[in-house]
Amino acid sequence: MTTTPEALTAALVEHGHQIPLGFAGLVGRGPEFESIIDGIRRRYFAAEDPAKEIRRMTFPPLIPAASFLKTDYLTNFPQLTAQVNVFEGQDKEHRQLIREVEDGEDWHHHFTPSGLMQVPATCENVYPLYAGVLEGEHRVEASSWCLRFEPSDDPLRMVCFRISEQVYLGTEQGAIAHRDEWFANALAMFDDFQLPIDSGRASDPFFGRAGRILANGQLQEGLKHEVRVQLFEDRQTAIASGNLHQTHFAENFGITRPDGSLAHTSCVGFGVERVAIALLVVHGMSTAAWPAGVRGALGL
Repeated sequence: MTTTPEALTAALVEHGHQIPLGFAGLVGRGPEFESIIDGIRRRYFAAEDPAKEIRRMTFPPLIPAASFLKTDYLTNFPQLTAQVNVFEGQDKEHRQLIREVEDGEDWHHHFTPSGLMQVPATCENVYPLYAGVLEGEHRVEASSWCLRFEPSDDPLRMVCFRISEQVYLGTEQGAIAHRDEWFANALAMFDDFQLPIDSGRASDPFFGRAGRILANGQLQEGLKHEVRVQLFEDRQTAIASGNLHQTHFAENFGITRPDGSLAHTSCVGFGVERVAIALLVVHGMSTAAWPAGVRGALGL
């Protein structure tokens, strides 16, 4: 059941699931792989309670820099952050740019920040939309492409990938209940997929010495829970997480409840590509040969 990054990459490419694009962590995907992605998302969102109003949103891979900065992602994870730079010159600057490219010179100085950042986590698109007074509880089904700049030859660690999430905004108890409910839903889904997983408390890869303090606090308070699968002999890989943000995003984005107190938020999400690759490793590179129960859970 375990493999190596090199062997897994070779198998994914051989069976058409992965298309190399010449940059570590950046790949295309084949049609059978995308059918797995569709099945995973269908199964996860099928757990939604029809009695609870859920707003469904799909986001682009970019977010305005002003909103991005309010998330504190740049403070906590600068090593994963990327911005979009664009050319804004005229004919003269364009001619110079082309000359420098053709001569093999450094041409990057011709590009300036666009005011857009790459989205590192789907839920960060949601919080700016709820700035102001929050009436009642709000639940959001959210999906987007994300980017974290950590190039790697590990096919489970991608530069571009998709995250699907269930996000909550409201009361403290509501945020805890939402995290626990959807974390349990994720565990049930992985059980249907017959994946060998374990779960427990975890912490984010906060940057630097101050980050280690944040990570320790996150662990001690149980703010982050992860689902992990072991596909490589020497390490596990997280495929899903449930997170309590307390009032962090509410404070940054000015999200208050009618009594003036700050709202609480939580989210539960999973890396869709990572789950798909785990299924391919555990059950084989051809979905036609997968166990009937797994195929049924995915609607294949």
